Amino acid sequence: MKRILFVAMMLAATAAFAAENDTLIIEKPQRVTIITSDSLQSIRVKGKEGDNHFDYQNTIQLIDSNYVSTETYNKSLWDLMPFAKKKDGEKRGTMEFSLIASLGVGFTTAVGTADQVSIPVGPSWEFMWDVARIRVRPWKERDHYFNTGFGLDWRNYRMTGQHRFVEQPDGQIVVTPYPQGSNPDFSRIKVLSLTVPFTYSYYPYKKGLFRGFEVGPVLNFNVYSSIKTRYSINGEDQKDFTKGLHRNPVTVDLMLRLQMKHFGFYAKYSPCNVLDTAYGPKFQSVSFGVYF
Repeated sequence: MKRILFVAMMLAATAAFAAENDTLIIEKPQRVTIITSDSLQSIRVKGKEGDNHFDYQNTIQLIDSNYVSTETYNKSLWDLMPFAKKKDGEKRGTMEFSLIASLGVGFTTAVGTADQVSIPVGPSWEFMWDVARIRVRPWKERDHYFNTGFGLDWRNYRMTGQHRFVEQPDGQIVVTPYPQGSNPDFSRIKVLSLTVPFTYSYYPYKKGLFRGFEVGPVLNFNVYSSIKTRYSINGEDQKDFTKGLHRNPVTVDLMLRLQMKHFGFYAKYSPCNVLDTAYGPKFQSVSFGVYF
């Protein structure tokens, strides 16, 4: 209590208004509300000298094991959004920004493949990292969110059996048998993508194991790709490596996430071909796994 009163007195005694080096100074606030708990720290300032409509709120909240920082200033953004107009006595929505939102790992495989392309689930992996996430809550209810942000996705399409990926001098990617007498290990295509989600999430349950879901498209800007093949002949290890493949520069995943208490499950399907089919065999991507 003493700490809260001290902060309020400091705000009330402030003699100027400025924003410098992450410090906000407010002159003569009319009302200061401070909320603290194990998972929430919030301060709200209403009114200041010369502006009775001034409204500032800053909240740091622990949501699904991540710290989420929310800052609103006069909420003019929401005044421009028709779906977020408020009635008397209602609260507008908020915008939340978080870093290192989640880390996912799972299996990937190929569907719609051409002949002789065999990419089973077990040896093929996916790693994804939501670097930053912006969540918009357009209504006063805390259960509905629209999400965007950016992240990274690494997918490894690993082909087993007696065939391998080979890039020809003209850039064509073909599937051919290994050299006679060789002992195949693997032949894989790797794709690294920058990802931008546009999803809707609904988290109605605050207790129990299951908390809600998230669904929507994810744009993949495929910035890097390569082929690596390993095999041996007469006991000598061989490695072929090629990068800069003719891939589709932009693809789309349709994603579903199920959020549990401390982790979640995800599944993604891309109707787009991974490679440019003018230069290589066609196949689409399916992946599933867990995220934290």
